[in-house]
Amino acid sequence: MVTVTCVFWGDKFSKDYVYNLKSSVERNTTIPHRFVCLSDQILSGIETIILRPGLTGWWNKMQMFDGRIEGRVVYLDLDTVIVGNIDGLLQYEGKFAGIEDLGSVNEHQPHLKGKLQSAVLAWDSKEADWIWNFFNFRKGLCTSAFRGDGEFLERVVPTHKRVLLQHIFPGEIKSYKYDVYPDKYKDTSIVCFHGRPSIIQSMTETVTTSMATYEPQEWVSKYWRR
Repeated sequence: MVTVTCVFWGDKFSKDYVYNLKSSVERNTTIPHRFVCLSDQILSGIETIILRPGLTGWWNKMQMFDGRIEGRVVYLDLDTVIVGNIDGLLQYEGKFAGIEDLGSVNEHQPHLKGKLQSAVLAWDSKEADWIWNFFNFRKGLCTSAFRGDGEFLERVVPTHKRVLLQHIFPGEIKSYKYDVYPDKYKDTSIVCFHGRPSIIQSMTETVTTSMATYEPQEWVSKYWRR
């Protein structure tokens, strides 16, 4: 059975992000699955694996590869909104897969084309346990040399051993602020939020960034709920 997992650590996100993600997965797939959260605390009603101490922030995501989750695994960032069927993703059985950097759709960021990003991942635990071993043995070097888990995976997972999910499922995984805003989510399965606006901001606030102004969108609350 495929395991869908997320990582909840610290206070950047509220618990609602975990519960809403779990419910969202359940509403949008017919595939039997196990939902597991790696966390620094027990979450009522959620199967929880307690994180090993000593790592902070996104580096805790490396523990997804430490062997405690077996079989096929799909990872979703907490700031993900599922708006359509994800059966294909949960049935995927190919090589290690991650999303292409969400900024690659921008004309001014051509250098991000083909770059792996870690907001959505899929892999087989037996074929990816080396990632944890590589990271754990060089923990100090990795956390200082790379700006985050996504950059680390982009550098250490060989290109011939990985694929990009947007290439397998074209049009199904999109950036909220680059692809979807304000409401172009038809035929999309997964909307990735990154930076500002956050999911909560997208429903309640007007957010101005260096690139654009984003007004609140009511449709987000239709999908981001328990």
